[in-house]
Amino acid sequence: MKKICFVTTVYLTFHCFLKNFSDYLFQSGDYDVTLICNPEEGLEKDLPKCVHYYPVKMERGISLSALKAIKEIKLILSKQLFDIVQYSTPNAAFYTSIAAKRAKVPVRLYCQWGIRYMGFEGLQRAVFKHIEKSICNKSTHIEAESHNIRRFALKEMLYSEDKSCVIWNGSASGVDLSKFDISKKAIWRKEIRNQYGLSSDDLVFAFAGRLTADKGVNELLEAFRVLSSENDSVKLMIMGGIDDRSTIKDELFSFAENSNQVIMTGSVDDIEKYYAASDVFVAPSYREGFGLVVVEAEAMGLPAIVSDVPGQVDAIEPDETGLLCVVKNSDSLHSAMKTIADNCDYRGLLSKNASAFAVEKFEQKKLFSYLKQHRDELVGIKYD
Repeated sequence: MKKICFVTTVYLTFHCFLKNFSDYLFQSGDYDVTLICNPEEGLEKDLPKCVHYYPVKMERGISLSALKAIKEIKLILSKQLFDIVQYSTPNAAFYTSIAAKRAKVPVRLYCQWGIRYMGFEGLQRAVFKHIEKSICNKSTHIEAESHNIRRFALKEMLYSEDKSCVIWNGSASGVDLSKFDISKKAIWRKEIRNQYGLSSDDLVFAFAGRLTADKGVNELLEAFRVLSSENDSVKLMIMGGIDDRSTIKDELFSFAENSNQVIMTGSVDDIEKYYAASDVFVAPSYREGFGLVVVEAEAMGLPAIVSDVPGQVDAIEPDETGLLCVVKNSDSLHSAMKTIADNCDYRGLLSKNASAFAVEKFEQKKLFSYLKQHRDELVGIKYD
């Protein structure tokens, strides 16, 4: 049995992207699984019993606490003698790439779930590009989350072709079709629409993510403000907590709070039900490693409008399952939203294609089999 260690900054990353995969690896009988992440209340109640856990405090941002975190991670890696260590989110990846190299872990796998500096300019971009390149240099292998992210990274000379790959069609964890079960759409649609007083004639655009500027929230609210003035049957359902209120324009946030055409649900656990109650998914983010929320929405039959940035574009088939809009451009986003709102037959075709696309390209268990095969190859597992 080989030993694999996942390192994430916060537990939520493990819960959303690695929890099911950890169980899959353990059930195979080939892997002993460990997690290193920030200590958090309630973590151990959610953590699968098959996963060993080591808490290491990793603060957000760049600070001197990084030195302590790197030292603690190196100590754990040196004692446990892992065959492979996998890391992804910015701080965890930076700390662990240093610690794992110092601990001489044989396989240091950087799962590149996005490139942070893509949305930055000037000195900030230069600093974070240097950090990204450092992570890649210290890793033995890079697994990019999407083909366009890998193309961007190769163009930026972050790593070489032979050091990197994309598994299957991309995505960190694929779509769990037992959760995003389209056969339950009619039941869930009625439940959520009744809960929020939505009629069958309302056309609902859905957004899911952190409410912050780099998720394209300003452009979304600006585009929808125009659309709602043109069509009083459109609604916008925003699912997610406020991450950085200061980055959202006051006039737009005030519009969202006071408009009877905008529903702000906050964070929700049963997001599949909210997708079922919606008609179109909108993801105008400035940067993404992939568009997992997009393909999850597509699995529930929602056409998607996404910004034309690497990662996001991999989550749709343009003009087949959804539409592209120009990143940071509210006029382009409004045009795409209006096109889908005004064309019922076209919207229905996109919906049908979206569901089939998500099932065919991103089903979770099939992706897990490819991810495990890659790790088997990296650690040299041989079968009789």
